[in-house]
Amino acid sequence: MAEMTLDRFLDLLDRHGPVIDRWPASDQDGAEALLATSAEARSAMADARAVATILNDLRVAPPSAAMLGRILDTAPRPRRWISEILSWRPAVAFAAALVVGIYLGAMVPTVQANDDDWSTLGYALTDDASPFGGTP
Repeated sequence: MAEMTLDRFLDLLDRHGPVIDRWPASDQDGAEALLATSAEARSAMADARAVATILNDLRVAPPSAAMLGRILDTAPRPRRWISEILSWRPAVAFAAALVVGIYLGAMVPTVQANDDDWSTLGYALTDDASPFGGTP
């Protein structure tokens, strides 16, 4: 076991606090030995214990409702991307219907009707055998 130096002791005191049982096991015996022989180590330990006592006894009052409200008011709001997308739903539905209508309209074959076709249609509408029935 190497002898503990004051610098090493102060470093461990800063890292682990004034309870030597919480220090690494390999350093505990050296720290106890240094405390027995060094006034500086004992003074640093006393200061660390005083600070630890103050911190342990410290009580903080809970924040008031007004303070919580101010904090929450200034906090950034999370983006609700789902609700933003859903707010566009009617416009998207209209655009989709428009696109489908244009596509279907473009796919219908164009037929040119001549005068004979119209006269045949007129006869079909007045014929008794026609599915539309009726008399002239």
